[in-house]
Amino acid sequence: METDPNDYTVIKEGEAEILLHKKNQVFFNKAQVNNRDMSIAVLREFISKRKQEHEAAKSSKSSRSASKEEMNNGEHQVTSEDGLKEPAKTTEGLARGEPKPPKVLEALSASGLRALRYAREIEGIGQVVALDNDLASVEACQRNIKFNGSLAISKVESHHTDARVHMLTHPKEFDVVDLDPYGSPSIFLDSAVQSVADGGLLMCTATDMAVLCGGNGEVCYSKYGSYPLRGKYCHEMALRIL
Repeated sequence: METDPNDYTVIKEGEAEILLHKKNQVFFNKAQVNNRDMSIAVLREFISKRKQEHEAAKSSKSSRSASKEEMNNGEHQVTSEDGLKEPAKTTEGLARGEPKPPKVLEALSASGLRALRYAREIEGIGQVVALDNDLASVEACQRNIKFNGSLAISKVESHHTDARVHMLTHPKEFDVVDLDPYGSPSIFLDSAVQSVADGGLLMCTATDMAVLCGGNGEVCYSKYGSYPLRGKYCHEMALRIL
């Protein structure tokens, strides 16, 4: 099906651009720009910390290998063909390179803006997998991937599937899982935790703050298993409940 450029408006956020249909067929929340900016900052820090931990582990391993080699050189000798004793030759292990770029899952992608911003704005990021259960959203995401050029095409992939099923069938596959549903994320948490690799990062957004802050205690209990109290501390309590 051909795309009429006159039916779309170009929305630019950060370094990414998306085509938004004039009929607003795919959900786009302009107010969430601060949330996306924060997610990018957190992900950058996560990648930086991973590199630091990798370098520290590599340095520690090198120190242990050097100490062990010195001990072996003092204790073990081999005899050459002419009968002279020579220090034993040791094979130094191959130095480990940079840590593997983190694989990111955006479980509910809609237009794909968040995934595209990750790919274009975060240095050292790996593959970004964008999922959605709405066919129109997946088509929009794929269209926006192409619209953002070769970098986005090489790093972002979009799939039409149920996020919960995908996460349950890909245990410990993703270094980062990002949940940004419309409303409560509670139904996605169990499968999301299972799909995050050891030492990975789970980013979660809840837009049902009225429920979490005590606006409807019964609904909060049914979704989160907690009964909120209204007060000045309600936002901190909402975070703890989540």
